[in-house]
Amino acid sequence: MVPSFGDEVPFTASVDAVSIESMSRVFRRRRDGTEVRDLPALRRITPYLLRTRTGSAVYFPQRIEVDRLLVWLEETNAGRPADQRITLFHVILTAIARTLRLRPDVNRFIAGRRTYQHKEISVSFIVKAELSDDAPETEVRIVFTGRETIEQVRDLVNGAVGGKRGSERGDDDRLTDFFASWPRPALEGVARLVATLDYHNVLPALLMDAIPLYTSAYVVNAGSIGIDPPFHHLYEYGSASVFVAIGAVHKEAVVDDQGRVVARDCLNAVHTLDERASDGFYFARTAEVFRRLVANPQLLAAEDPSVDEILSGWPHSNG
Repeated sequence: MVPSFGDEVPFTASVDAVSIESMSRVFRRRRDGTEVRDLPALRRITPYLLRTRTGSAVYFPQRIEVDRLLVWLEETNAGRPADQRITLFHVILTAIARTLRLRPDVNRFIAGRRTYQHKEISVSFIVKAELSDDAPETEVRIVFTGRETIEQVRDLVNGAVGGKRGSERGDDDRLTDFFASWPRPALEGVARLVATLDYHNVLPALLMDAIPLYTSAYVVNAGSIGIDPPFHHLYEYGSASVFVAIGAVHKEAVVDDQGRVVARDCLNAVHTLDERASDGFYFARTAEVFRRLVANPQLLAAEDPSVDEILSGWPHSNG
């Protein structure tokens, strides 16, 4: 018999509904992120239309004038021992972490066609034992608050890189060594299993922690070997919606505020972004925040400036 309007729903039916809703919430939860539920309709639909990070990648090249930064680095490092020196890479990582805190929508990722906010700010990068073709390389993942000083970031990097360049083997190295000798069909099955578990938000924490691709942003410091930044793809595995490639500092002709062509020290960066994570205008402002933080290290030392303060005059002024 079909209940008429006003009839009470049977107890078993309500229990079943609650159970289904509870199970749905369980499979929507992730250890590394919180689901973003209040998205516009178009943003909710987009992951079904753009189904991979590769197919959703947007490449954004950026030139950063670093004359003031180089002067600041020279003054800051004067008289310091080698292990206390600040490098360009330390400034870049500090600026990325600060930008992700100030612009949280960039710190999102797509998993199982849903949008999630990372629960932490983390950056991963490659460490090579030495600059030679045969030298082994490994990956480092560092968690930040986005409020660290450049000196604090230096200490975090030195601690992480020092262990990786020594004899210490990380969880990612041990995981790679474990699977490397498996036959091809077995590896194919493992890769598919990891993707399936991740899609349904049930990937074991042990694997997630051991794979540095589960991170906010991935960075490659191409400038450390003297080359320009590549236009790099995003990784399908993991949760990084941002890839930042940094090139070498070089002289470049630019037009100054008086209309004169002058030579300036410049750094080229290429940002690869998952367009499903946020909209283009938000990305544009975010990239400008990053550029200004790198170009003017005094902003990184300022007491928690707001985005509007950092972007003063934008887009009509370069700051």
